[in-house]
Amino acid sequence: MSSGRGAQVGVLLLTFGGPESLDQVDAFVKSVLGRTPPAPVLAAVRHRYQMLGGGSPLPATTRAQAQALAAALAEGGRPWTVLVAMHHAHPTFAETFSQLAALDLSQLVALSLAPYRSQASTTAYEQSVLQAARDANCTIPIAFPGDWFAQPSYVQALANQLTTTLAQVASQDRLGVPVIFSAHSIPERFVHAGDPYAAQLAETVARICQLVPDIQPYLAYQSVSGAATDPWLGPSVESVLAQLAQDGAQSVVLDPVGFVSDHLETLYDNDIQHRQEAERLGLTFHRCPCLNLDPLFIRALAEIAISAVA
Repeated sequence: MSSGRGAQVGVLLLTFGGPESLDQVDAFVKSVLGRTPPAPVLAAVRHRYQMLGGGSPLPATTRAQAQALAAALAEGGRPWTVLVAMHHAHPTFAETFSQLAALDLSQLVALSLAPYRSQASTTAYEQSVLQAARDANCTIPIAFPGDWFAQPSYVQALANQLTTTLAQVASQDRLGVPVIFSAHSIPERFVHAGDPYAAQLAETVARICQLVPDIQPYLAYQSVSGAATDPWLGPSVESVLAQLAQDGAQSVVLDPVGFVSDHLETLYDNDIQHRQEAERLGLTFHRCPCLNLDPLFIRALAEIAISAVA
């Protein structure tokens, strides 16, 4: 297959989505849960988004990532079209595929922005891409990149971000500072059914620790669904914070490696709930920002897209 240099290649960034305003929250929650939740649940979620300024920054960040990726590809001689599709927000997969017929693409790379495969993210996204393509009678060849949790530029970008955050820790606490690497929890039954999510997370954390020595790493999970009725992956961030405080830690760094863009789970769950809990326990709290528009992360996405075509 051609390398795609100069060809009409499209890259489709696949993401979870989020409400950009309070009037989009109800529809977003209903889409995520697959049903209409009780009014108090919707009110509680709206309150959280209100605390963030009225909506999630994730859709805008994803659009900016698409623009940055297109620029990076063009700089390398690949003027490819980069589009966005969201599982629970606009533009939906169906809406994006309705635009593709007018673009005359020779190939489409469908790139999940979830680094760790789960049936709730990358697997679901890929299935939705195929369904949207069928519904739109799209005949463009579609390439799905392999899982990229260990992609070198991605791991290095995470390591760089963590190193920058560690520099903010008081010098007397910096050596051996506890670092909680957090990710969205998923039902344990997903893992029992063969989901590689937890194993891929552990591998990424291990690779970061090779690049950032002299820390105490912990892998924890967060943001368990309020509608959960069966066991989800643990330990929770809260339980690790409690153990660290009991063990005499003074500072803690929370690194949400499970997310590539800041959104509700980082800006509310981490920056508000986890920070308050850490301070209640007497811990000085530091939170590593997500990669968002980090240039090395954008380069990683470009390398992933190029490898999928080449």
